[in-house]
Amino acid sequence: MARLKRAGAARSRPATYHTAMRVARIVHGLMSRPFGWSFAAIQDELGISERTLLRYLAASRRELVDADGEPIVEVVRHGDRRVLRLVSATRTPESSSYQALLFYFAASVLQALDGTVLKEGVQDLWESFYRMLPPDQQRRLAGFDRKFFTVPYLAKDYRAFDERLDTILRCLVHQYTLRIVYESPWRGAQDPEPQDFDPYTLAMYRGGLYLIGRSHKHRRIVYLAVERMRTVTKLARHFDYPARYSPVRHTEGTFGIVDGPETDVAIRIPDPDGAALLRARRLHPTQQFHQQPDGSMLLTMTVRGTAELENWVLSLGPHAEVLAPAELRARVAAALEAAAAQYRDEKSPAADTRRRLQ
Repeated sequence: MARLKRAGAARSRPATYHTAMRVARIVHGLMSRPFGWSFAAIQDELGISERTLLRYLAASRRELVDADGEPIVEVVRHGDRRVLRLVSATRTPESSSYQALLFYFAASVLQALDGTVLKEGVQDLWESFYRMLPPDQQRRLAGFDRKFFTVPYLAKDYRAFDERLDTILRCLVHQYTLRIVYESPWRGAQDPEPQDFDPYTLAMYRGGLYLIGRSHKHRRIVYLAVERMRTVTKLARHFDYPARYSPVRHTEGTFGIVDGPETDVAIRIPDPDGAALLRARRLHPTQQFHQQPDGSMLLTMTVRGTAELENWVLSLGPHAEVLAPAELRARVAAALEAAAAQYRDEKSPAADTRRRLQ
């Protein structure tokens, strides 16, 4: 009798039923997500802990197998992010459509490079990829050019730089040293001297192209804006690509692309709406927001270089106040004062032009 009671109790455990339903929900969710479902999203959807999810995953990999005895689910990593997906998901026809759309969206980011060898090369790849898709998948992608779109913001015009871009790309891929005549914005009208340059990375930043590499002249890694290159010449000299170089590490900590000394900054955001808008953005890896008693928000960061940070603060106008460092606060205050003075001066040539236009 005791054995019968224990058996009946085991059959009526609600945890067994709930566990089966949760595993079924996970598998069902994976069927509609060909590129996987993140651990964090699964935990949030099912209201379970990571430990419980790992227990479900272990059971699924043990019990849910294909005809060859291989698990039908797998875990893939994207940096620190873990994603669960069906092993066969990447082989389904539907996933090819997703891949095509993602490819097109990535290509649409290059709209700022319209008319250049870069944009034309990516466009050729897209058209070749699209033609290889079965007719049913091409129909599924109808209107893709309206579903994915990128609005360029103050993009630079590279239509006259085709030959230079082509030379840069060839030397970047085959590791040839370049000889570049570069017109620095800080040299004024002075005639620039040629410099030999080992190209490591072609980076796109805020609608502009920048070449990161080692300058033989400066004997260190620098960045050069492509539009400031007067001439670009391929040299018959190979260079060894440095094994320890990484564009991620090189730009890590910078506020943008211009580096400089490591600096602790503090910026006050006076209005709650402005603070909410900024908190929704990833301004810098070290950013921290601190609510203040007066209702304002304090933004703190540790950045490498403040040149671009200064321009960003100026773009916020009255919605940001630099508290530290003192040097950055003084530069921002001087720039704002100079800008305000232009609007107050009624005797300047600009004021005469304004009155004529009104």
